[in-house]
Amino acid sequence: MKKILLILILIIPFLNTQAQEDDPYLIRMDVLKIEGNTGAFIQANKDYYKLLAIQAVKDGKWAGWAMFRSFSQGNVFVFFHHYSSPEQYAKGGSIWGSDIAKKLGLEAPDTSKWTWKSSNGNNLWQVNATVLDEEPSNYMIFNKFKFSYPDKQKFIENNRAWGELVVKPRLEEVKGLNWAVATLITSSSYKDQESTMFNGISFDGFDSMEQILHQRSYKENGGMAVNPNFQNFQKYVNENELTGFNTAVESSIYEAIDSSWDFLFLNKKL
Repeated sequence: MKKILLILILIIPFLNTQAQEDDPYLIRMDVLKIEGNTGAFIQANKDYYKLLAIQAVKDGKWAGWAMFRSFSQGNVFVFFHHYSSPEQYAKGGSIWGSDIAKKLGLEAPDTSKWTWKSSNGNNLWQVNATVLDEEPSNYMIFNKFKFSYPDKQKFIENNRAWGELVVKPRLEEVKGLNWAVATLITSSSYKDQESTMFNGISFDGFDSMEQILHQRSYKENGGMAVNPNFQNFQKYVNENELTGFNTAVESSIYEAIDSSWDFLFLNKKL
């Protein structure tokens, strides 16, 4: 029970790789740019939209919901809508209706205090691999990549090797270390069967901003390059020709704001 409760508070409750292969775990990622009172926008999500999301989880329409805020651009937010299977996504429908709010006794927030613009449409992703700690991540680095469609399997296998050989050995020494990788399934940004935006993304979770800065700072002793786990990873991907197939598009830091999860589903999977 203790382990279940700890997992429930994880910022990104991605499931294990085997579960994903048996029944693909999907996430819809929406990026919103807010103009106006961002504080009021955050509070509205905590007091109103989060409660609608909780009801969607209870009704089996979603597996979870999460809200992140860009560390460098305070008015940019990323929302993740989780689906435990393609069937749940297909049948989920909208959960923002006034009838649901009325049922819960919720009063709609005053949205005149802000305006919003979506910067990426509704992009649907499949989670391909995870490494999870038993502590929450308060910050996430989103690493975006672009690869040609024929190289999708190489991208997934490369990142799975990274999770197993580099991330997993560090779980005991780094608090709040959670990692995942996902690939794009559908997007409004496709042309000639290729994505015009990034189509691969990995998430590096950390407990604090200080932890991130220590991780990414230059080390006189060589840092990650001389780490035995990293060297094992390099050897593996070179021997299996899992290099040189993607381009890093962007790496940015986000702070976790709030979340809500499908407790029964996670309990069953654990």
